[in-house]
Amino acid sequence: MSCCGNKRKEWMNEINSSTPQKLIDNNYPSLITDKPDRVFVYTGNYSLTINGVSTGKCYNFKFKGDQLNVDYIDSFAMMAERDLEVLKLKDN
Repeated sequence: MSCCGNKRKEWMNEINSSTPQKLIDNNYPSLITDKPDRVFVYTGNYSLTINGVSTGKCYNFKFKGDQLNVDYIDSFAMMAERDLEVLKLKDN
């Protein structure tokens, strides 16, 4: 079998150096952190504890009607919970 003469390694180095990774790392977090928390209301009958998928924060809904601020990046997974509803906020 013939050797690629380290061309694959050189190609990978070129790809990694040409990717604007610093721009991605610097801009992406600011897009997420600029979003406000969402308020969720618990509609179940008992208590509910959920760990945020993205942040790992622990959200503990203690009783029916309990409201908690949920980090924006965790809110999308929380919307899948049948006993949680996003509180509709009034427009200013």
